[in-house]
Amino acid sequence: MSYNSNYNSTYRGASPPLSYYFLPRQRLNTLLAVHSISSFLIGTIGYIHPSTAMLFFSMESAREFGVARVLSRLYCSLIFAQGIMIWRARKINDGEIKRVFILAYFLCFLFSTVALIVEHLSNEGIVDGKFFGVAKIMAMMGLTAGYGWVTFF
Repeated sequence: MSYNSNYNSTYRGASPPLSYYFLPRQRLNTLLAVHSISSFLIGTIGYIHPSTAMLFFSMESAREFGVARVLSRLYCSLIFAQGIMIWRARKINDGEIKRVFILAYFLCFLFSTVALIVEHLSNEGIVDGKFFGVAKIMAMMGLTAGYGWVTFF
């Protein structure tokens, strides 16, 4: 079984080397797979434990916590469903449909990143600026860059 000219495995069912997943024809598939698996994990954890929203947002009262719990579960349901869509989209052979997916995700994460940065910089105490808040912004920037790369290059 041969994945590229530099890799030749004599073992049946052997996994390709890590460099295989970054080949030009595999980059999009790798991005979609990583995004999908991340969406499954985040969606599941956020739905089962909605209190994880406290890592990203400041809540001062029980009522705010209740609202955050409901919104977190709704949002995490969408994130999990997105993971299913992305996983299945990897198998789409029509280039035009994939381009629409990629452009939509690029714009989604671009606007989400800008919104998070603006809220973070306004420092009104809604978006928590500790480690997980900054990590969320960095993850959104990474997704924006990944989908932007595939969109424009």
